[in-house]
Amino acid sequence: MKIAIIGSGNIANTHAQELTGMGRKISLVVGAVREEMEQFQKTWNIEESSLDFSRALKDDIDIVHVCTPPTLHYEMVKELILAGKHVICEKPLCLTAAEAKNLYETASDKGVVTAVNFNVRYHQACGEFRKKVTSDAFGRLCLVHGTYEQEFHALPADYMWRYQEALAGPMRATTEIGSHWIDLVRFLTGHEITEVSATYGKFTPDRYVKDGMMYESPQEGAEKIHVDSDDAVIAALRFDNGAIGNLFLSEVTHGRSNYVSMEITGTNQTVSWNSEDPYKLKTATKFGGTLCETNAFAGGFPNTFSSFFREVYKDMEAGVPSKEPTYPTFKDGYLNAAICEAIYTSANSDSKWTEVK
Repeated sequence: MKIAIIGSGNIANTHAQELTGMGRKISLVVGAVREEMEQFQKTWNIEESSLDFSRALKDDIDIVHVCTPPTLHYEMVKELILAGKHVICEKPLCLTAAEAKNLYETASDKGVVTAVNFNVRYHQACGEFRKKVTSDAFGRLCLVHGTYEQEFHALPADYMWRYQEALAGPMRATTEIGSHWIDLVRFLTGHEITEVSATYGKFTPDRYVKDGMMYESPQEGAEKIHVDSDDAVIAALRFDNGAIGNLFLSEVTHGRSNYVSMEITGTNQTVSWNSEDPYKLKTATKFGGTLCETNAFAGGFPNTFSSFFREVYKDMEAGVPSKEPTYPTFKDGYLNAAICEAIYTSANSDSKWTEVK
């Protein structure tokens, strides 16, 4: 099966690295910047490169990895599905629930295999976490608490497409890191978020760009820009079974490279895990203390990509989606987009409780 990658930036390189490690040959890269695309082609020993997206629609391409900014996903992925391609799309699938639903329904009609790269669920401990939370011993879901924190957007920071609404959309923390956490909590619990009440932190709307870097204060010769997307999010959550939860997202927390945490409480147990200590899974019971299970051979964050790809490629080689896929599908991408959209709506409506539609 011939594989194409759309995009030649950082995340596209990660896809190429994992595919190459799996022994998969990449046949085509489609890029927007010739020099970057040609370097990508050389680095990964790719047969062909093109600046024309329509090249990926040709009959000789079977599988396409879409590694472009979010606002470009809908139109590209729609064309790929209609051309009969199997698609792995970077998150978020879309920036509106309506667009994501359309892609999900179109993919279902065409019978192609589609997936969204919510790779965090492929930490080995997360699979064990899910078994515990969905077991009879855990009891009924009551409470969820979690975070996703990074430091990369604390100023000064690189000026990139993520700050340009035309490419990234109106959200940043919500969709860039929050979408991962939302997928993880749905995966772990098997329950849906039905309502949200959210508050946005936008700490430095006016910024100054000089030599590709953003600063908080004026710099000689710098260009003043306005950034309206969210640096941080605090959200209260309600679930379909009456459980409640809260979520804290931050892209400006110093010292946090890629910190995901999850603590879930049922009527009988509490289970917790975090990505900075990824091999440890903790289970607690009333007056029983906390049991910590460690699996030092579980693999690390980079392997979550290959684990995800391997699961998706099983269905792609079969040519049809399985009845109950374990990987995040376009249906997951659609439901995820609906939750992100509700968070955005609530945060821009004085934190009003907002239904996930």
